Amino acid sequence: MTAPSSRGRRVPTTNPLTLASRGRVALAYDLGGTKVEAALVRDDGKVMKSERLPVRVDAGPSGLVAQMAELGRALLALPEGRRVRAVGLASAGPLDPRAGVLFDPTNLFTAGKGWGKVPIARLLSAKLKLPVTLENDAAAAILAEKWKGAARRAQNAVMLTLGTGLGVGVICDGALVRAGRGLHPEGGHVLLKYGDASAPCACGTLGCAEAFLSGAAFGRRAVQVHQVSGARDSAEITARAREKDPASLAAFAEYAELLAAAIQTYVVLYSPELIVLAGSFAQAADLFLPQMQPHLKRRLSRRRVGVDLLPRVEVSRLHNHAGVLGGAFVALRSKPHP
Repeated sequence: MTAPSSRGRRVPTTNPLTLASRGRVALAYDLGGTKVEAALVRDDGKVMKSERLPVRVDAGPSGLVAQMAELGRALLALPEGRRVRAVGLASAGPLDPRAGVLFDPTNLFTAGKGWGKVPIARLLSAKLKLPVTLENDAAAAILAEKWKGAARRAQNAVMLTLGTGLGVGVICDGALVRAGRGLHPEGGHVLLKYGDASAPCACGTLGCAEAFLSGAAFGRRAVQVHQVSGARDSAEITARAREKDPASLAAFAEYAELLAAAIQTYVVLYSPELIVLAGSFAQAADLFLPQMQPHLKRRLSRRRVGVDLLPRVEVSRLHNHAGVLGGAFVALRSKPHP
């Protein structure tokens, strides 16, 4: 795949999904709807230092880039940071990884208005004086799992990042899956319940998978649909469920069934042997994964003849570093434009 030339950016190659250890260091970012993490990562997968901050959405795209540059400069000033020659940015989308541009990111608003088109790789590169590779956060996360995590022995795997949004990254036959025109497939926006007014998505549609399955959406539904009173977010509802609160447990029961429906869709599209769950809400998996498995088995009962398409479903063991590990991976594999 040939990428358009643009000064100051780097474009990821697509294959093979390997990385030789030569003592290199990357500066990597993981940008979500509510937080940004920056880390120094060695090419053997060691996260040497990381910092995480809430995203300053009130200042818009320029404020975010300034915040990221501030985080990055602090890490680059460390002894290990002086070895950095490449920067990787794993971000929620929509985005064009070849052009290094965000396209009106779904979960980033300032004063209720979307951000439109943001050439974030070029802007960050100008601040840091280093080439920057942009990649979708879920794509980066599945690359990290293939590199150092649960997908090392899998040729076909799907990553679901359960955070402010729902990211979906896919590897098929050992290669990262792209959509047409080099874009990332926005699998979080397949429809689970078309037109469901109880599930408004930030993309402007009703009933997207993200509107049910992101950690933020779970928190909203638990309060509005399941009448969990006095809870502010999914973390509080998770705590209540662990204390056997009936309304909170009902919210998790619904979540388990909806997750099975979404995974069924991804299975019939991509035939993975492995589904990996990452993101902050994946830490509540003990409350929904055991319930989800029977639903998924039932839904896929006729997809087990000839080739058994019932996948393993696991929680990432990369300790919430899948995003920065994936960002480092694409940065260290990227080839500069001529």
